[in-house]
Amino acid sequence: MLQIKLLGTLSICSGKAELSIEGLKRRSVLAALIVRSNSIVPLEELALEVWRDEPPPGAENALQAHISRIRSSLSEWRERTQARVYLRTRYPGYVLEVPQRSVDIWQFRHRYAQAHAVKTSRPEEAVALYRSALALWRGPALQDVPPGPITDAERGRLARERLMVVAGLAELDLAIGRHLEIIPDLEQLVLDHPLEERLYAQLMVALARAGRTGDALQVYQHARLSLAQEAGLSPSPALQRRMRAILEASAQGDEATERT
Repeated sequence: MLQIKLLGTLSICSGKAELSIEGLKRRSVLAALIVRSNSIVPLEELALEVWRDEPPPGAENALQAHISRIRSSLSEWRERTQARVYLRTRYPGYVLEVPQRSVDIWQFRHRYAQAHAVKTSRPEEAVALYRSALALWRGPALQDVPPGPITDAERGRLARERLMVVAGLAELDLAIGRHLEIIPDLEQLVLDHPLEERLYAQLMVALARAGRTGDALQVYQHARLSLAQEAGLSPSPALQRRMRAILEASAQGDEATERT
């Protein structure tokens, strides 16, 4: 089965046969074509992907040589595997034709969309879909591909989308009572994403439900300091309300205990 992977290192394989693409410039070109798979990528954009802002004299010829090498490698690999991957010349550039479902980025986004669609009506199914989407990641997206305008933009999109999946999964876990299980993951996430208030709020709720109101308050103070130091911001009204609600619920619980 054809598998085209960008959620980690760049990999194209069919069964046990992996396509070997050597050279950083060729990997940059191939990665950009995969990111824009089944769409024409203009020659000028591919040149910028390889040489950034100032392609050198003769860049067009050099780029066409890289394309020729990639096409030759694909042709030889396709003969061995029968994989349906074709690099076509289409004015004003090139298009990599691949089955959409074979690309892990498409799979990730498809599972995320499915989870989002059923999260209210079928939360357990949504949890499974969120987790299967995250399981596709093998490291940072395009980990072994040099920077370039096309791939950098995709890295940014994927990082934001992954964070949305993580936050969505945490929200569902809280909704179905798995607060104890997700506390360690949320603790790491707020360290990795110090400006994401949604993650702080989720961790505070999980800690409060676990009877750790004091720790929830410490998380709020950590959020306040991180937001001030990293971005010169104060906690949003929503996060402040969350903290007050936790403190009020704790106070009501203490009063109820004293009356018994």
